[in-house]
Order: sequence, then structure tokens, then C-alpha cells
Amino acid sequence: CRGAVRLMWMVERETRSSVSITAFTTLPGGTIRHAWALDVEIASGALAGRHRLIYLLDRGGKPLGSRLGREDEFRLLAAMHGAGVRVPRPYWQLGQGLILERVEGEVVGRRLLRDRAYEGVRPRLLEQFGAELARIHAVPPDAVPGLPGPTGRGAARAQLDEIERELREGGEPHPALDLALRWLRPRTPATERVVIVHGDYRLGNAVVDPERGLAAVLDWELAHLGDGGEDLGWMCLRYWGGVDYPGEPTLGPWERFLDGYAAASGRRLTPELARYWQVFAHFRWGVIMLRQARRHLEGVERNIELAAIGRRRAEVEWDLLRLLEEG
Repeated sequence: CRGAVRLMWMVERETRSSVSITAFTTLPGGTIRHAWALDVEIASGALAGRHRLIYLLDRGGKPLGSRLGREDEFRLLAAMHGAGVRVPRPYWQLGQGLILERVEGEVVGRRLLRDRAYEGVRPRLLEQFGAELARIHAVPPDAVPGLPGPTGRGAARAQLDEIERELREGGEPHPALDLALRWLRPRTPATERVVIVHGDYRLGNAVVDPERGLAAVLDWELAHLGDGGEDLGWMCLRYWGGVDYPGEPTLGPWERFLDGYAAASGRRLTPELARYWQVFAHFRWGVIMLRQARRHLEGVERNIELAAIGRRRAEVEWDLLRLLEEG
């Protein structure tokens, strides 16, 4: 196809070698970008040989205003890869697209929870996710100059301000989200340590190998500087299917994920902070769901997946109200 030919020309320009694409397959790319798997033969130079790659191209939408540009995301991936974090090796940044190493394994959460092939790794996945997040947060922020996001002890408050601005842009009343915001405001913690926040760290944004378990962390386009509690709380959402909810056993309790993080980092959330970041995660996801639904309803991008995300916002608001009542 013309897309594959154009991509081949771009790779030839980067490698200064003749290139042949031996396979080119469309992959599910999520609501933010398109994705293709490709096998490439490079004739000469430092990268001579066969490479199994993935090509990611922007779809144009964004769930929040702080989304990374492609150049920044490429630099971030290079820094994480160099620090030993389990990420795909970045090859090239081409216009609005990225070409990365294709890490083999499973990314679909429901398959990881049900398929017999993953029975051996399921019991240790939450601890692996926690330990890998600790490694991400250990990478110094100055390793990637220019990352967006708040710094200093007011980082958590600044992030809450950004999400509130996104909520107000819609111009509609959302009582459950407003109630959560009223709960969060007076409880916003001072940030003791600013880290590189992944921004979407969860089951579904990682590759899992049936033998090794966690093989690679994906989808870094929402990375920013901030409070590491954001990533810790994000993992607890019922929507991702990674941690247990009453009547819905999955990989195990959220506390097992926190244990893995604490064992690797030496840092553990207090019960008060754990509750805050749980509520924050549900509030943030509810606002993102509204924005995704508006992309569909306003005709920016007609997409049934975006519409379904908006429809399921009520589930997140229900969990949010439960958390507020318990808190």
C-alpha cells in the first residue's frame, strides 16, 4: 500500500540504506493514535538486518491538554530505555509518528486474566507492575529536559487545577465530579518529591510475556512531571480490570501493587494519601471520559469507542461516590 511505501522511504532516509518491508499489518491503536506492525530488512549500516517494529501515528485527539509532543516522547523513551526501564527501544521519530521496537506478548487485559497461557505469571504481575513503576519514578526528571508539568511542593495542586479546567470547558453540570472536586481541594497533599509520571500506568498499557511476566511499558504520551501518587492511584480503577473489586476478582488487591512499589522504592502511601489518590484517579478519568465523548458528539472524530467511553462514565461516577462515602 502507499502508506507502507512512504514509510519505507522514510526509513531509508534515516538509515541511508536500502530497505524492504516484508510485513505491514494494522493493529488496534487505541483512542489516541493508529498503530501498525511491520517487519523491516535493512541492507547495510549499523542497523543492518531484520527488525520487528511498530509504527505509531497520531489520530489528532488528546485526552488532556498536557499531552507530550512526539519529539519529547521520543526523548523520554530513549532516556527510560537507557536507564534500564522496560520500554520498547525507540528507533526514529518521523513527523507525527514514532517507530519503536515491537515487543512480543499480550496487551489485552481480559486475555491476561482468562487465558491459561498466563496462569504462571498472573500471581506476580501486580508486584512486577509496582516494582517497574518504582524504577520509572527513580529516573531523574532532569534526564528529560523540557517535560511539561508542575514542579515543587504544589505539583499535586497544579495537576488538580488542570483537570478542573478541562471539566469546566464542557460547560455542563456534573454533580458527582463537582462533589469529588470539593472533597479533593482541601485534602490536596504537598508533593514531597517530583518525579516523571507515566500518566496512564495500568493493565492494557503494558506487554506481558507468558514466561517472564511484565515485558514492556507502553503508551507514554501522557507523561509529565508531578507527584508519583498519580500513577499509584491510577492503577486502582475498576475500568482497567487489574485489581480486585467486590465480586470481581482479577489479579489481586491494589495493596499488592503498592507492596511491589514500596519494596523497590522504599516509599509507601499513608492510608490518607492512598484514599486521596484513589479519588483523584476516578475524578481524572471521569473528566477524560467526558472529553473523549465530546470528540464523538461534536463530530471531531466519529468513533463508537469514544461514544462507549462516554456512556460508561456513570460507572466511574458510581465508584467515585462509593469512595467518597467510605472516606
